[in-house]
Amino acid sequence: MIIRRIKPLLAAFALAAVLACTAQAEPVKLSSAWMGEHETFVAWYAKQQGWDKEAGFDLTMMPFDSGKTIMESLAAYDWAVAGCGSVPALTAPLGDYLYIIAVANDESAGNAVYVRPDSPILGAQGVNPAYPGVHGSAVTVGGTEILYPKGTSAHYLLDAWLNILGLSEKDVKLRDMEPTPGLSAFTGGVGGAVALWAPLTYEAEAKGFKPAATSQDCGLAQFVLLVANRQFADEHPEQVQAFLKMYLRGIDAMRRTPAKELAADYVRFYKEWTGRDLAPEMAAADIESHPVFTLEEQLALFAPGGSVQKHLNDIVDFAIRHGSFTPEQIDKMKGSRVTPRFLEALK
Repeated sequence: MIIRRIKPLLAAFALAAVLACTAQAEPVKLSSAWMGEHETFVAWYAKQQGWDKEAGFDLTMMPFDSGKTIMESLAAYDWAVAGCGSVPALTAPLGDYLYIIAVANDESAGNAVYVRPDSPILGAQGVNPAYPGVHGSAVTVGGTEILYPKGTSAHYLLDAWLNILGLSEKDVKLRDMEPTPGLSAFTGGVGGAVALWAPLTYEAEAKGFKPAATSQDCGLAQFVLLVANRQFADEHPEQVQAFLKMYLRGIDAMRRTPAKELAADYVRFYKEWTGRDLAPEMAAADIESHPVFTLEEQLALFAPGGSVQKHLNDIVDFAIRHGSFTPEQIDKMKGSRVTPRFLEALK
């Protein structure tokens, strides 16, 4: 009788042990925030391959319309990591709660100010000899209503474009709109120009709109950054390192796989994230137009005096022109948020 009672108990203990091991093997959830664009595709693609779980975590991805809304969501959603443009990452009020941990891509070819094909702005090109690819003049652009997302990389481009033309934001009529409704409003006849980023730029071109200036035309670098919730990163550095390991694996896939082979996945990703269709050739073009960087290249970018710090200093100067910051806030924006230590841990 005792043996009969012991056997069920042993079976129960064995089952409990198996369930405990299974529970321990479950990867931890890692929450993240993204926009429906290229840097998100890298993470999405890596997750589709199961590389997050191979790195020891389960990536959950929350969608947002812009880097500004990602930053504003930090307190409400308490995400761990995110892909975000440099401007909101540096200038948003919650930026003090972040670390800048890597560069997701360079989107300087994917930011543009668009006008209609019959706009007089297109009739003036190369007014400033230092920027021969830039269209517009003080006469053709002055007084124009421009749709733009304030406090974003598109705003940074718009500011540079106006400066090249000898104008300031006081010389035009600005309407703050997120890129998606901004493009819809512009398509409906609102405004004389609209500032966008890819892949919305491809939709703008498909509608027949023409770029008056791109970030490349204006000599701007436009890094999209990978950022981490500072408190989370301090408490769980190994999870941030695991995330970067997965993301860099995605970057490696972007570099060694022809864009045409990735286009079908990009089209599926774009539909899933934005609800809109994207032609395969536009998907391939978006992949090709976004340089990405290996671990070794990332470390060089983050080195003292490297491209990342120079780029961020330029954005701080832009932010100072458009906001009111204390010397302490300016000092924080210029360096204390940038840390290569999570990348260095992967060497």
